[in-house]
Amino acid sequence: MKKNIILSVFFILVFFFIAEMYVSRQVLAEEERTQTLKPKTDIQEIPDWQARWELAKVLSYAKRYDESLVEYKKLIKEKPELYQAKVEMANVLFWQGKRTDAITLLEQMPLRSIDENTKIVMSDIYVSQKEYKKAEPLYRTYLEKHPGDQKVRFKLAQMLSWDKRYNDSISEYKTILNAIPDDIQVRRRYAYVLIWAGKNKEAIEELRKTLK
Repeated sequence: MKKNIILSVFFILVFFFIAEMYVSRQVLAEEERTQTLKPKTDIQEIPDWQARWELAKVLSYAKRYDESLVEYKKLIKEKPELYQAKVEMANVLFWQGKRTDAITLLEQMPLRSIDENTKIVMSDIYVSQKEYKKAEPLYRTYLEKHPGDQKVRFKLAQMLSWDKRYNDSISEYKTILNAIPDDIQVRRRYAYVLIWAGKNKEAIEELRKTLK
C-alpha cells in the first residue's frame, strides 16, 4: 500500500514538472515572437546640433546663404568648440561677399584648425585688403606641401609684384613657366613684371614669345 502511494506521488510530481516545462517553453516562445515583431529601438540618435549642422551645410549648397548663416550662428552658439563649423561659416560669408566678416571669424581660430583650402581663401582676402605680409606665409606654407600647384604660385607671384618685390615675383614666374612654358597669359604677365623691374630687354624677348 505504502509503495503504491509513493509511486502515485512520484508520477504526480513528474506530471507537474513536465507541465511546468511545457508552459515555460510556451512563454519563452511567445516572448521571442513578440520581440521579433517589435521595431528595433537601438538606432543611434542624431542630436539636434548635428541635424542643424547638416541643415546649415545643405542651405549653403543651395546658395541660400542668409538662411545658412542663421543656422551656423545657432550651432556655434551651442557648440563654440566646433572649429570646422566656423570654417564653413566663414566660407559662406566669403561666398556672400562679406570678406571682412569672413576673415574676422577665421582669425579668431587657431591656424591649425583651418584646412588648407580655407587658408588659401584667407590669403586671397588678405591680398584684396593689401595685407601682403599676412598672405605670403600662408601661400608659401601651402606651396611647400604642394609645389606643383601653379595656380597658387601664380597668386603669390602676382602679389609679390603688387608689393613691388619684383625680383621675388620674377623668381616665382620662372618656376611657373618651367612647369607650363606654353601658357601665354602667364608669360605676358611675367613680361610686365620685367618691365616694372626695369628689365626691358628681357621683357621684349618674353613678349615676342607670346606673339606669332
